[in-house]
This record gives sequence, structure tokens and C-alpha cells, in this order.
Amino acid sequence: MSKRNEIYDFIIQRLVKAHYGFGDRLLVKELSQETGASRQPIMSALNRLSVDGFVRIIPQVGCEVVDPTPSQIADFFIMFQRMEGLLAELAAERRTAEQMQSLRAIQMQLSIVDGNGSDVDSYVRLNREFHNTIHAMANSPLLDQKQRNNFNMCDFFITHSSGFEVFQKDAIAEHEQIIDAIDRKQTERARLVAESHIAAIASSVLAGLGEPVSDS
Repeated sequence: MSKRNEIYDFIIQRLVKAHYGFGDRLLVKELSQETGASRQPIMSALNRLSVDGFVRIIPQVGCEVVDPTPSQIADFFIMFQRMEGLLAELAAERRTAEQMQSLRAIQMQLSIVDGNGSDVDSYVRLNREFHNTIHAMANSPLLDQKQRNNFNMCDFFITHSSGFEVFQKDAIAEHEQIIDAIDRKQTERARLVAESHIAAIASSVLAGLGEPVSDS
């Protein structure tokens, strides 16, 4: 991994774990002290984060975490849920039996973690594995990569609003519907239940921000 990518991942983890909040300044000097990296790879990582929508680089001022409006966050989730629906639809068409076994195994682990109720970090990791497995089933690398970046943004919004605990139990049941639709190769149903799953997350996020979410 290049130093730029290493720093990018370092900052992403801080964003999705709410170490940095909306509008916080990111100082190159502090990042250099924390990572031992020079200015060049740090600025390269910040430029990539800017392209991905996590930070704003203001000439002669510096770099700060984005501070989106609730409307902008709602728009993101509309895009996110439609992309996830498309990937689930393709997964239902293209999945293999071995991939279905992997998906069910991850779901079983998620259910155990959810029953425990206290290990949020494990839930987040396994939830990402669950969705990454569906993306792999879709066999569409370009869509997969774009949605992986979107998942970072989704987790960023969740940790800065409702938190994961709010929808963990509902998510397990929603996952079961997705698994069933993909297993039966019901492409349209897979798309609809996947979109509904993300829409429910959007509702929790916007509620956590004190904003209602409209049906889309």
C-alpha cells in the first residue's frame, strides 16, 4: 500500500468512527505528526478525499470535513439505495451456490453479534462483508468499487447521526429478505428489498439529524 493510500484509509477510519465531525479542520501538520508522513502524500490523500466528497479543500485556508445539509444527505441515500438495488438485482441473476453459502454464513455471524448487542465494531465489519459479498455476486467490478466508496460515506453519515444500534435488529430481518430473493433468483424482488433496506437506514439517519425523510 502506498503512503497516500495508507493515509487515506487512516482518515476514512477516523471519519466513519466520528473522530472527526462535520466541519472539523484537518491540519497537515497534525496529520504529519500522527502518521510520520511528509506533506506530499498527505495532500495527495486529502485531494482524493475531496474528490470522494468527504472534505473540502479551500485555497489559502486549508482543509475541512464536509458539513452537508440534511437535503444533501437525503439525495446521497437516494443514489446509494438505487445502486445497492441494482447490485442486488445483478446478484440474483449471477450468484453461485458457493456465494450463497458465504452470504448465509456472514448473516449467521451477524445474528450472533446482534444478539450480543454490545459489539458494534464487529457488527459494522460483518455488515460490510455481507454487502460486499452481494456486490461480488453481481460480478460488476466497476459498480462494486463505486459502491464500496459509497459505503464509507454511508457509515460516515450513520455515526454522525443515529448510530448503528438504532437499526441493527431490523437490519437482520431485512437481510433475510435480501438473501431469500437472491437465492430464488427473483431479480426484481431482490432490487426492491435491497432498496427498502437502504431507505430504512436513510430514515434513521435523517431522524437522527432531526429531519424527516420523504418516500422516493
